[in-house]
Amino acid sequence: MAAPDPEDIQLARECRAGSLPAYDRLVAKYHARVFAFLLTLTRHRHDAEDLTQETFLRAWRKFDRYDPEQPLLPWLFTIARRLSISMLRKRKPAPTPEPEQIVLPVEPPDTSIWRLAEAQLSREAFSTLWLHYHDELPLAEVGKILGKREGAVKVMLHRARKTLAGHLQQMRNQPPPLPATPPPLPSIWNSAQTTP
Repeated sequence: MAAPDPEDIQLARECRAGSLPAYDRLVAKYHARVFAFLLTLTRHRHDAEDLTQETFLRAWRKFDRYDPEQPLLPWLFTIARRLSISMLRKRKPAPTPEPEQIVLPVEPPDTSIWRLAEAQLSREAFSTLWLHYHDELPLAEVGKILGKREGAVKVMLHRARKTLAGHLQQMRNQPPPLPATPPPLPSIWNSAQTTP
């Protein structure tokens, strides 16, 4: 497991002591990453915004429970995940609208593969991929955040990669779509027709 960032340890100490400037620095440092993670879980911008705010409020109230020997970001992700599960449980079953087309606040280097993953994988599988590959968290920390054993995380990652590989292979095997209008003839044809 990764060692905690010394800056995070100091921020946590200051937040425990009630320092609002330290809390502001903490929110500024991790807001985008927590929001992006919640977007992978909820797939709706409005829900992710609300849950991000609630995550940081909950963290502020619960800093006495934070273990400074552990990295701070996984602790925030765990709070965020639990809040999202709670929100989804409270919702009345209703016809779910199509997920919004989301624009991730922290665009990954290859956005197209993340869009494919979002479209083809379950929320849990997508979140697992996001945490491990985008946020570069070790498998053990991903497992803690998602409430899974490390072995289960490995299996989910393997299945997600296999699913994505299958879809990428299908996309490669499809011929490119034909243009709506035929391309213009080369200029040699035009000059040959006008020459007597």
